[in-house]
Amino acid sequence: MERTDYIERREDMVSLSAVTFRRYWIARLSDDDYWSVALENNLWLMQQRYHIQANHIVTQLLKLVKEIKAGDVLLLTHPNKTIYAYGYVVKCPFQTDRVSSLSDIISSNRYDYDSGIVCFKDTDVFYEDLRNGVNDWGQRISVDQWHYYSQDSRVLNYGCGYACIKGNARQSIFEVDAGFAKSKMEELEKQYNKKNMFISNIAKLLLSKRNIILQGAPGTGKTYNTAAIALKALGITDTDLTDHTAVMERYNSLLGDQIFFTTFHQSLDYEDFVEGLKPHVQTDENGNSVGVTYEPEDGIFKRACNAVQTDQSKDIVECIDDYLQKIKGYENKREIPTVSGKSSLFVWWKEGNSTISSRSTSSTCSRGEEYTPSPMNIEKVKLQALGKGCENNWQAYAQAFINAVKEEYGAIADKRVVLIIDEINRGNVSKIFGELITLLEADKRSQGAHPIKVMLPYTKAEFEVPSNLYIIGTMNTTDRSTGTLDYALRRRFAFVTLKADESIIEKYYNEAGNRELGDIAVALFKDIRKFIENPKHLCGDMSIDDLMIGHSFFMAEDKEELLAKVEYEIIPLINEYINDGILAVKNTQKESAFDSWLHLTPIGEAEQDDPDEDER
Repeated sequence: MERTDYIERREDMVSLSAVTFRRYWIARLSDDDYWSVALENNLWLMQQRYHIQANHIVTQLLKLVKEIKAGDVLLLTHPNKTIYAYGYVVKCPFQTDRVSSLSDIISSNRYDYDSGIVCFKDTDVFYEDLRNGVNDWGQRISVDQWHYYSQDSRVLNYGCGYACIKGNARQSIFEVDAGFAKSKMEELEKQYNKKNMFISNIAKLLLSKRNIILQGAPGTGKTYNTAAIALKALGITDTDLTDHTAVMERYNSLLGDQIFFTTFHQSLDYEDFVEGLKPHVQTDENGNSVGVTYEPEDGIFKRACNAVQTDQSKDIVECIDDYLQKIKGYENKREIPTVSGKSSLFVWWKEGNSTISSRSTSSTCSRGEEYTPSPMNIEKVKLQALGKGCENNWQAYAQAFINAVKEEYGAIADKRVVLIIDEINRGNVSKIFGELITLLEADKRSQGAHPIKVMLPYTKAEFEVPSNLYIIGTMNTTDRSTGTLDYALRRRFAFVTLKADESIIEKYYNEAGNRELGDIAVALFKDIRKFIENPKHLCGDMSIDDLMIGHSFFMAEDKEELLAKVEYEIIPLINEYINDGILAVKNTQKESAFDSWLHLTPIGEAEQDDPDEDER
């Protein structure tokens, strides 16, 4: 299964195109203590050491490990009969002055070092980190990530016979036949996608349509599903998408880099979302205020678009530090283009300064060549480069500097970026997107069939929406405080409705081992659903899927928490439905229902309808 998408995705870490012959290995972890370390750090660890095990066993293993090259595949097992994930071998990611020869170690049956990171000059991928002397574990091989990891994997490490094994199957790592390995890799992917079928399908929809909106009533899992779909769309395969904690941790680690988040509201406009002029207080050499200037500042949409053009394999902060050394001193100044490309800047750095000196090449200032009217704070420039902030006073100049650094170090490469817009229906979309609403369509993107560029009003730079930007909006279907989305936006988005799901409540309590409370919660869920969808109650243009209280409201650790959710979250929400006329419920019905639910009991079939038709 030569998956070109895997190769393209990871070629920033592994030069797989240079691999002429890939080999496949079963890599075992026999000790529970190393399992979490291996998973968290994308490593395979080996424990055998001279002076601890028999010399001939260690020698055999090191000779085998020495053959592993970047681009090979490790199939991770633990215990021995199950394959949990696979990873592409990458070069040693550490820099160290401790360099040894693996061949010399093997021939002499002894190690050169007892502590510190050690790399080997005769293998690119094998290294060791001897933290506490020879008794500590250390030998390792890095992989790009553990693809399609599943804690409850059902992919078995047998079924091929000994013809598939090319070494000693009793060792902690041994080579297997390519056909066997590829079939197991395919099994892992199918199992992973089946387990996360909904997430996988919606992620595919996002990748093709470019823009989707998740809509549903409160508590139907829009926040969690948005995070999981974003990870899947970004090609993250080392996180169990059914593990809420793992998903949110991975999601948070990508914020400001590959994931951007914003919330629409009625005061948001184009200047906040795309770009606008923002006031900046100017000071003289003594720090005294000399007035206010207005400088263009990027909004989150523009920052997300710019983030597509960043290569993760390049540490932009390190690139900036190195670039500063190149422009150290006025005599080493560089001329760089502005963001619009219509003019240029001189940039240089005086050693010891916390700012980068810059001046327009067309400046007519008479205060000397080295005078800089627009110094840029270095730390803020770095934050802007990382997508975590901006240079307050000279953002456009800072972006020009960042672009020059990226160009210098080849740090420009397309990557996928997801922009999440929460409560998308609460903003004035026409006002917020402006002319860019047209550019959201897939064929109008930068690599689409009919790409369109616009000129931005403040920087006067040409702008296009990259094809690798994906937008996920969320919408609360019960929110009546704002109007519905206009057709211009609707035809550019695919809509996915998240429904309240009884099975998720059952699964939650089954996994918690609390079936008794689970039965109460499920009974309440069913009873409230019947109450809302009762034809005599449900009115207007909203369906049960728009209004049904989400499953998360029924998930609690104990009876007290469930009761609190009913009293302070569920009942107030249903009461709002009634007050707003979304549900036509008589007072006696309402009081009876609320009283029953406050005792965590269903209303009962006989009480769903009030015999008194006149009382309101």
